[in-house]
Amino acid sequence: MKLAVCLLVLCLSTMASAVSVRDDAGATIVLAQSARRVITLTPHATELVAAIAPQALVAVDKFSDYPALVTRLPRIGDYAALNTEAIVALKPDLVISWEGEANDAATRRLRELGIVVFNSRPDSVEAIASNLERLATLLGEPQRGQALAREQRAQLAALRAQYTKARSVRVFLQLGERPMYTVSDRAFLGRSLKDCGAHNLYGADAATVPIASLEAVLQFQPEVILVNGPAELLQGWQRFGKLSAVASRRVFRLHGDALVRPGPRFVGAMAQLCRWVDSARAGKLP
Repeated sequence: MKLAVCLLVLCLSTMASAVSVRDDAGATIVLAQSARRVITLTPHATELVAAIAPQALVAVDKFSDYPALVTRLPRIGDYAALNTEAIVALKPDLVISWEGEANDAATRRLRELGIVVFNSRPDSVEAIASNLERLATLLGEPQRGQALAREQRAQLAALRAQYTKARSVRVFLQLGERPMYTVSDRAFLGRSLKDCGAHNLYGADAATVPIASLEAVLQFQPEVILVNGPAELLQGWQRFGKLSAVASRRVFRLHGDALVRPGPRFVGAMAQLCRWVDSARAGKLP
């Protein structure tokens, strides 16, 4: 009788400590207890976990470099070539991935081996806040996640309030050169441009990261051009001196990586994005 009671108590205790959330692919993620050994397979996920429980990180992907403490952790490859054996050897109780064609096979193999994989692919500031809450639940730090999420939402609300009635500004955002990609409103950067009051040439495109047409951009006559890439790409626009953005010296380079990673730093960097857009309204450089 006593044994049965003990087993029942143990069972109830285990059930009480179990945590469950849905990931960004809609899958239910269940852990018997809070994650203590976490591996991240993408830089934005590294930043999310580091903001909540940095001590839980045991390995990161090749490109994770923020905050500085993660640079001392083991590397387990990149989105195109994950070291599955190294991941398994580290015995993680949670792996966080941004799944796509490049690493679908690897993450599928991890699941087959019994490793829990959370799909994190935030497409807006709200989604970043939601990721912080859900990951914090899995990490046993729900209050920390809720506090961070509140900060994200408050900063976003302040920016929206500032620009919601502002004049729309024609903006083109360039990613790379050959081919020249851009973003639609399906991407977190595209949604943020919209929040800043920008009219994005490719905002309504069905693709998240469509290929841009130079002819279409020239016809669009952007008032602001934002470039993510080497400084040489900015110089390339100077041959189009009649473009409004070029003539008014509103061709700006996205510095650093905070604006291209949907992590905790993004909403802060978004303020600069809005200032670049707003410079066309003010008639002066930000």
